[in-house]
Amino acid sequence: MQSSTFMIYPMIQRLVFFALTFVTISNSIGAERTADRIFPDGWNWTSAEGTRVETTGKWIDDRFRFADAAHKYTTEDRASLTYRFTDPNIVIRLAGQNTSSYPGTGLPSHGKVAIFMDGKFVKEIFPTENGREILAGSALGPGEHELKLVHTAVGNSAGVRVEGFLTSPSPIGLVSLTVTGELQELLNDVRVNVMSAVNVIRSGIGRNWLSGQTTVAVPADHEYSLKITALGWNSQTVDCPAVKAGNSQRIDPVYLRRDAATEQYRFRYPRLNNQQILRAGSTFPARFLGFDTEIREVRIRRRNQNAVFTRVLAFTEDKGKAFYYDRQINVTLPDDTPTGVYDLEIDIVGGRRTSTCRSPSSVIVVKDFPENPRFVTFGHLDTSGQYQAEYMQRIATMANIIGADMVLISNSVNAAYISGALKHLQIPYVVNFGNHQMLGHQRWYGPNLGSISFGPKIAVLNYGAPWHNGIEKVVAELEKHQAKTIKIINAFEHNAPPEILDDFQITLIHDAHGPGEKVTNMGNTPTKRVGKSNSISFRLVEINQGKVVSATYKNHTTAPIPFSREQVSPVRIEKLKANRATIINEYEQAFPNSRITFLVPPGNYKPSTGIITSQAISDDHSLLEVEVRLKLEAQSQTPIVLEQQ
Repeated sequence: MQSSTFMIYPMIQRLVFFALTFVTISNSIGAERTADRIFPDGWNWTSAEGTRVETTGKWIDDRFRFADAAHKYTTEDRASLTYRFTDPNIVIRLAGQNTSSYPGTGLPSHGKVAIFMDGKFVKEIFPTENGREILAGSALGPGEHELKLVHTAVGNSAGVRVEGFLTSPSPIGLVSLTVTGELQELLNDVRVNVMSAVNVIRSGIGRNWLSGQTTVAVPADHEYSLKITALGWNSQTVDCPAVKAGNSQRIDPVYLRRDAATEQYRFRYPRLNNQQILRAGSTFPARFLGFDTEIREVRIRRRNQNAVFTRVLAFTEDKGKAFYYDRQINVTLPDDTPTGVYDLEIDIVGGRRTSTCRSPSSVIVVKDFPENPRFVTFGHLDTSGQYQAEYMQRIATMANIIGADMVLISNSVNAAYISGALKHLQIPYVVNFGNHQMLGHQRWYGPNLGSISFGPKIAVLNYGAPWHNGIEKVVAELEKHQAKTIKIINAFEHNAPPEILDDFQITLIHDAHGPGEKVTNMGNTPTKRVGKSNSISFRLVEINQGKVVSATYKNHTTAPIPFSREQVSPVRIEKLKANRATIINEYEQAFPNSRITFLVPPGNYKPSTGIITSQAISDDHSLLEVEVRLKLEAQSQTPIVLEQQ
């Protein structure tokens, strides 16, 4: 996810608006499609689901929970698939291996596949160990050719998933490498961008998570660089020598390290799902693994592109709350702390334990606490890998621009990717993990039950378990916030006991799993239930005078804000220069508190529209961060110029 700061968008637009095609969708939002796949000029793609593919035996059309493409799948021995084509070069593309850690999605492919070209045997492959692209034919003669794939079982193991075929009139080579990384068990797939100079000539999702093998077809006889990206890990770019036509070029393996912006180190709290939301000048507790070291410095820090904003914090240690490794301090923010989402860092010194304890995105400084808060909500997006995480990233970018106060996320899957997708979110968020969770989410987001205060009036309880598990601990957590006037539950399921909703006068319960009306009143308070309708949308929930007054699109009774997986974000920022931008809103709904942030040389500025709500000078005094709030009208393009006075 990217923030709404103008300096980042030229890089995004080069990728997102490369080779776009237009679509018409039923909700009349005329957004373009994202370039999730980019192919070289002249290359042709045929899906295995297409009518040009013939099969024998039992094949099913399958798609792993919002994977980037559909595929054909068989486990039947001797089942075959035939494809006829005329180009002289052809690549088979296998589908991704279904992840066994994600329940209910089927097994990986354990069979064997024999490849025949024009009736002659070419080679045999095992999907469990191969990359997803296989060069099947090169420099074939003129005329029509026939590719046939025959699946056979291997002992009691079987299965192959075929996504489609790439053909080209010009020579093709294959790049092959192994991609592994920290927290290997959570690294499923990656995006591979093939770069020629600064141009992306190929982009797509790759990697066999069972083996780490990654294969990418490229035009032959040219040198490239490959950028390997997985949200939550640091990207790597590697050079690739020219690949000869019909050959496979093996390059050195790539090891992706976790992005430090997503990794907590030696902290108990504050942390993700237990963020401190404060005004400048406030004091809060911090608990960390300080051992018997000297605390050298405590600070908060955030980065906005090339601008870094740091404040050193005064602190006192509460030695009565220390235990063994744990230390606790009370930290005070300076009165001049700019607004924003900060990492909390503590330098400790003492032999082999000398280090910096770090809790990313854990301290959020606001100018004022909202009286009538606005929440972006979504859930059950099936974020198990890179493609799905990119979708969540785009929603989070829109949440930044729309100007919501907080994001509520329910029933997530893979915390390693989610933490990367949300790392640039400029507002607080809470997330829970339910029936499709991949184990290990506590590393980032802590236990299934917790709560945070958003000023003196608002509290959010986060609960990621079914309600039949018992409510004693939930009640104890809510009792901490009894005096709050706006109490919200971000839940896995909505069927909370009525006595909880009524006794604590719950304003809103957000969920992403379970039957029933998705927007409805519950209990006597009443509590407004706002649930996830589908996995291709989000909501903007608005609370006024302690009641939910809006939670749907265009005043519909239940509809969420639509956003398909292939769309360019309908709310976005384009055409950016140093001090000017255009904010586009393709939705048939206005967003009255939208936000854009500029980075400009220091000076006095006035926006051509909207009002400046915050300014901050970078640590090196070279850049001024200016936040502007404005109203985005429905279906509008709003130019904005930050003029120096």
